[in-house]
Amino acid sequence: MHHDHRGAGHGWRGAVAIVAAAALLAAGGCEPQRAKGPVWTNPLDVTEAHLVQDPKDKDYVLSRMEFGRLAILLGSPLRAKPRLLEAFEQLDVEHENVGAAISSERFKYYKGETYERAMLCIYLAMIEYQTGDTNNTRIFLARALDADRAAVVKDSTPREVGEDFGLAYYWIGKTYARLNDADNSAIAFRKATTPTPRKERDAARELKDDRRRAESWQKRSAEGERWTYETFHNPEKPEWFIDGIVNLALVRGTDTAAPAALSDATPDNPILQRPTKPAEFFTPDYQDASNLVLTIEVGRCPFKYLGGISGERTEFGRFPILPHAVRVYIDGHDAGPAFKVLDLWDQAATQDRIGEKEVAQTGKALLRELLKQAPMGGSLADNWDVSGDVRHWTSLPGRVYVFAGKVTPGLHRIRLEMFDANGNALPRWTTTWHGLAVPKTGETCLLLNPSYDGDNRLPPDDVQKAVKGGARPGLPAEAWAY
Repeated sequence: MHHDHRGAGHGWRGAVAIVAAAALLAAGGCEPQRAKGPVWTNPLDVTEAHLVQDPKDKDYVLSRMEFGRLAILLGSPLRAKPRLLEAFEQLDVEHENVGAAISSERFKYYKGETYERAMLCIYLAMIEYQTGDTNNTRIFLARALDADRAAVVKDSTPREVGEDFGLAYYWIGKTYARLNDADNSAIAFRKATTPTPRKERDAARELKDDRRRAESWQKRSAEGERWTYETFHNPEKPEWFIDGIVNLALVRGTDTAAPAALSDATPDNPILQRPTKPAEFFTPDYQDASNLVLTIEVGRCPFKYLGGISGERTEFGRFPILPHAVRVYIDGHDAGPAFKVLDLWDQAATQDRIGEKEVAQTGKALLRELLKQAPMGGSLADNWDVSGDVRHWTSLPGRVYVFAGKVTPGLHRIRLEMFDANGNALPRWTTTWHGLAVPKTGETCLLLNPSYDGDNRLPPDDVQKAVKGGARPGLPAEAWAY
């Protein structure tokens, strides 16, 4: 079902907020008190009230990561800041991990994977940048790079693995540009485009899988879109008829086709500078002239699961992310592409320290198996938990893109359009934000989270019609994989 209900993209934030809040409360081990009657309760108040309070608690940092992310998704970065700072302050504190040393890794004081700690610092840096505190911005960005470098512990690992956190380098470039340091800004922007060194076989297989999934999705969605339009836009069936829906089966487009202005474009084009290619975009001059900066997050972060003889290994899983390219429209006019600067799967797949940690875990599992064979040792072995740790910052995105351009000051409508790994348009991922302000001086920095069906929201009465007609408005289960 697609209904041209503009402005409803903001509604997705609430859906993500529910997911993030659930993860946060699970980490804290509490459930919120349900309000009785029609009283509205701020979800941030509810979740913050149930945060882990003891800094020595093993989930203290993780609960604050999740809360900070929830606050950011709900448009409250200043509400996120103090809790993210509390998590940050614990990164250098030594905590006792005796339980984890002799038993399960899940008893360990959790400070996040290297890329999670880097993202913690990134969010703090972005908040400081927007409030004008350049010194703190530089401190947090430096710590983000330190966290990324901590993933490399083997001499045989290419140094580039610890220097590939492109999102950090992009904001370092922006910060140096603000300080009029063009040389360091240029160096940082060059590093922002450095790809993560991956095994060619793995990267090729992943791209092949993404293209296969994209092709399958296009075929299935086309069939569904045709059925939807024929069912709910038939005047002969007034009980199901929904006015204004669009036949998305007819929507065509590729990320290589020359984009045209949208039908609802404003008479005057507000775009004064737009990117065309990375070599132009990642430069101090271009960024310095821009007054609108978008950080665009899509997909879901890597997840963890247990493997090995006794579940002692922590394996990382990759969520396929259907959008592979992003195009920006401002007031209906093509503003150019957004550029990828981070893929958290690349970060998770290249961590040396994970392999080092698994050596100890494997040793415990082997000892447990030997103990099973020893006289009187079977019972002890059965009760010895040597499992790995599957905790992770669940609400992080999977991939991050950036856009910057110069537009006329004032209020603008920003629309993001997505394309899959084969370059084909994904109309259900189109998401629009309205009334976003760009000042006469300075710049506007926005963090956007487009979603499946971002512009596709039906009023309650139309939802009832759709359900009666056999549709299932909302997010289909299979879309969660993307």
